[in-house]
Amino acid sequence: MYKVLIVDDEMIVRHAVKTLIRWEGSQFVYAGSAASGTSALKLMQETPADIVITDIKMPDMDGIELIKQLMSTGFDGEILVLSNFNDFELVREALKCGAHDYMLKLTLKSDSFMQTLGEIALKLNARKGRAERATEPALPVKRQPDRIHETLAFLYRSGEEAGRSGIEAAENIWLQEHAVYTFGIQVTAVSELRDEGSLKHSLSQLWSDVYPGSTWQCAVAGEDHSFLIAAAYPSASGAPEPAEMAERIASLSAMYYSMKVDIIYGNKAVHPMGLAEEIRLCREAQVLFFYKTSGPLCQSNRSAAVDEDSGYSRLEAEWLEEIGKGHPEFIVNWEARARQMIQEGGERRMYPRVVKRVICEGMWTVSRKLGLDQHRGFDPSLWLEKMTKAGTDTELSSVVGELAQEVLTHAGNGAGVRANRAEVRKALVFLEENYRRSVSIHDVSVHVNLSETYLCQIFKTDTGKSIMTYLNELRMAKAHELLSSGQWLVKEAAAEVGIHDPFYFNRLFKKHFGVPPKQVKPKETPDMK
Repeated sequence: MYKVLIVDDEMIVRHAVKTLIRWEGSQFVYAGSAASGTSALKLMQETPADIVITDIKMPDMDGIELIKQLMSTGFDGEILVLSNFNDFELVREALKCGAHDYMLKLTLKSDSFMQTLGEIALKLNARKGRAERATEPALPVKRQPDRIHETLAFLYRSGEEAGRSGIEAAENIWLQEHAVYTFGIQVTAVSELRDEGSLKHSLSQLWSDVYPGSTWQCAVAGEDHSFLIAAAYPSASGAPEPAEMAERIASLSAMYYSMKVDIIYGNKAVHPMGLAEEIRLCREAQVLFFYKTSGPLCQSNRSAAVDEDSGYSRLEAEWLEEIGKGHPEFIVNWEARARQMIQEGGERRMYPRVVKRVICEGMWTVSRKLGLDQHRGFDPSLWLEKMTKAGTDTELSSVVGELAQEVLTHAGNGAGVRANRAEVRKALVFLEENYRRSVSIHDVSVHVNLSETYLCQIFKTDTGKSIMTYLNELRMAKAHELLSSGQWLVKEAAAEVGIHDPFYFNRLFKKHFGVPPKQVKPKETPDMK
């Protein structure tokens, strides 16, 4: 195997070059990257590379001086120069100093790049007689990448269930005088549709450019675009703090791959037990990205999710009791309290599944209270599915809003109206609960605490109907239900829905249904022949 070092003062160029090389299944191993000739020489002293890919123009020490310095130390590898269109004189000098070839930055393509590297490899094989080296791993640790991946995957997916076996697994991959950094990453948005494998590859490629010098690094895919990234560094390497690493991962993910990511970071692990614990905390904290208020970066040991909270349980009990009592406006209050339970869940770091269970229970309670579970037009299973699939608290709140309108529609099914404004929904509930008595626009405006003129305006805008039209349609729908039962006389049904003038009732009913009320036929029941 031939180790490749990439040298360029622009990080985006270093990263682009790295992604052009097909590392997997080839005879090339990534040895790191450097931003200057000086840094490259230092890396070469620590981990000698066989192939150096370098820019020509760089601050501190440029590519020409780097080539000269390498040659003066007896470098027995090959150098590939990257240049711009106007660097021909410098390229000529680089070739004289010992560079193998040059490539123009603006015309780089993976196929031509791999072809040139292949030519360099053949040259090294023929000149130095090291063809057998192509089958050897570059570093001893590279012999066990599968074991590292399997171990981290086991720790990440098992969580607390790993127990003692998790610590023993971590011990098997532990390197003395090393520290391991772990990050839970949730990809929340990408510029194009990509599968888990593609996202994992991008994150893996990105890591070496974020912080080179790791002894090993590994990416493990979880569920729904979630990943664990871990990297081991020598204790004396002076790697930055995890929070700084996390910020750079988020920034470069957006810059290079147009990916928006949320990141959980913890403390660096300095022993196997610490590694198992940090991975567990990462996994537990990752679910809290359900709450968008948690922010894109979150420290795991301060953000672990919880199953139980006495204060949250008390709020749940009070909410369900309020629904059960069926006080006026409880439908409108249901929506507000449901949103409150979602917000409280985020503040108390509750597992999203706990919050979803509470909201679902509230839905069942209100549907039973209103008899909606027996209504053909209302499908509880559909709403349960929507709540369960909600990926964020924002999505869950949106489902709650839709459900509130659905409940209101079926609770006041005579008008079949949906409303967006809270004041209008409150007015609809008031009319549903008071249609049997004499109700005026003034009564409704006092109830919702708005002027009559403004209320009429927003009611018409939101529902497409005036308040009195809605009330009359609601009364006619209720009256039709009574007459269809076959147990009410016309005048009794009229009085029951708040209209005591039979002539006015007959006129409204015929206008609404096209037939006079006395022609309504009773619905057939299983007992009727």
